[in-house]
Parts: sequence; C-alpha cells; structure tokens
Amino acid sequence: MTESTSREAWSLHPRLLADSIPIIEHDGILYRLLNDRRFIWVLVVPMHDGAEQIHRLPAALRERTRRGMDAVCDTLDELHGPDRINVAAIGNLVPQLHVHCVARFTDDPAWPGVVWGAGEREPAEPLERLARARQLAAGLASRLGRHS
Repeated sequence: MTESTSREAWSLHPRLLADSIPIIEHDGILYRLLNDRRFIWVLVVPMHDGAEQIHRLPAALRERTRRGMDAVCDTLDELHGPDRINVAAIGNLVPQLHVHCVARFTDDPAWPGVVWGAGEREPAEPLERLARARQLAAGLASRLGRHS
C-alpha cells in the first residue's frame, strides 16, 4: 500500500462520523472524540484510503499513527490521570482503520470489563463535548508540535 492516497479520495466511515466529533487533524491523522459522556475515548484514524490494518499501512504513516497513539495516551494521562488506558484496533464492525484510546477508571461503568457493548451510550451535551474536545486538542497539539 503506498502513501499516495489523496485526501479527496479518503472519507471517514459513516459510523465513525456519526459516533464521534473532531478534535484535530495532524500530519495525515484524524483525532476524534467518541460521543459518550461515560468514557474519555479518543479515536486515531489514519487518513489513508482502504486502510484496514495498522501493519499494512505504509511505513511512514504507520509510524505517524503510532506517534499519534502515544500523544493521545500521554494527553489522557496528563489531563485525566486514569487507572489504565485501553488501546485497541479491532475493526470487526467498522473496517476502516481506527485505533481506540480509552481512559479507564476503576469506578467507570464498564470496569473491569471492556467498554464495547457496556450499556447504552450516553451522548454528552454540546458544551460538554466542546470543552472536552478543546482540552484534548490543546494537549495533542503541544505533543504533536502543531501550532494553530
């Protein structure tokens, strides 16, 4: 797989678009916040047409994706001090490559189980979503060297 995919050819899977809101875009990676107030859950999405598995990405994009995952985890650690951070790229329901980075706490509604399928999603209020996304964007921008 080459890294020649144009951004015009790439689009976010409709389910990811519906279930999350944008945080930032940086260096070919899209960062999105899952809209569920129960969890602090960030998606890392390489903007590469046809990408389904991380090990099949072009080497440079794979490395940027991994650096992005590290930046998300470091930001979650600094901002929220979770007990654990769960990181996974599953793709069984949405084949488009996206990596979940979820701050976990011993008192969260899914602990100690997984967050997938744990109860009903609780969408956040618009101002709550915006505040959370802005806080994450600032943390990510500083770690990724993005100046905007």
